[in-house]
Amino acid sequence: MRFSFHIPVPTPRLEYMFEGTKKAEESGFFGVFYADHTTMFPPRTGTCYDAYCFLTALAMITKKIKLCTGVSDCHRFHPALMAHKVATLDQISNGRGMIGLGAGEAMNIDMYGLNRKRSISKLREYIILLRKFWTKKKVNHKSDFWGEMKNAYIDIRPVQESPQIYIAANGPKTRQITGELGDGWYPLYQPPWVIKRNVKEVREAAKKADRDPNEIDYVYDCFVAIDDDNPDNAVKRCEFFKSSYLLNSWITNEAYPNLNLPEGISVHDFDMSGNLVVELLGHLNRLPETILQDFNCLGTTDDVIASIEKYKEAGITHISVMNRGPDINKVYEIFRDKIIPYFKELEK
Repeated sequence: MRFSFHIPVPTPRLEYMFEGTKKAEESGFFGVFYADHTTMFPPRTGTCYDAYCFLTALAMITKKIKLCTGVSDCHRFHPALMAHKVATLDQISNGRGMIGLGAGEAMNIDMYGLNRKRSISKLREYIILLRKFWTKKKVNHKSDFWGEMKNAYIDIRPVQESPQIYIAANGPKTRQITGELGDGWYPLYQPPWVIKRNVKEVREAAKKADRDPNEIDYVYDCFVAIDDDNPDNAVKRCEFFKSSYLLNSWITNEAYPNLNLPEGISVHDFDMSGNLVVELLGHLNRLPETILQDFNCLGTTDDVIASIEKYKEAGITHISVMNRGPDINKVYEIFRDKIIPYFKELEK
């Protein structure tokens, strides 16, 4: 079981994020994920930094921890430019660069006049082209999305032969792509009983593509809050996020089949207009009381270990931690001294 650190977007004070990343590395964390956003949902507290500039800054103050977007999209940058960004990060970090990649969200794309049509086909082609630009001397390729590339190349090579690509796959088609082409799976929030079914889907797609499904890293990104004296306080630390489970409501409906939330609202298409926000919040009181505990790892240290064990049993191999404290440093110390050693011992 791997553990990584997820930095929030919008990002609060930089010095806190730098210190948090160094603390995560010292505590034995595998990597850090940072969302590649130009904007984010209101209310906003912080700044949306350029993901690759931000990860490069982290590379300069760390030595071991992997650096990955969580996630980039296949629309805003030509695949050659994205390959160039990741290769540069990989060079500067001495082989620690990775990329998370998805089909894109309206908030980052639509208002800029960019095109999200045929995003699934575009994502598949993007992944293939990234690896070509990292490994081939010249790329010759005719694309419906980017035109004809003739003897195209980038004048840099990553330290790794091909940096790992984590795919944000939340539907059957993207899970298929993950099984065929992905180094890792990085889905949206889901409880263990939903994750289990979706992990199986990715693994079956890998087998059909003659790949070993065990070579894929199955990541779950969630809030972690630990308070051994007052576990209810750990849950309250995540109350602000409860309304987000109304986005991508098909996942919440899959988790709770009798809920029947309207499925016309998706985080991928959500445009932050006033009418949609009002419609969204109208269903907030319908969410189960246990949804925060069901989708995250909250409570005492033992509660958090038990939640991680459920995700491990469902097929997850990697937890990405959004650290909600309440004592941020104490959470890292608990992972360093108790949680990471516990799972290492299990795997012996």
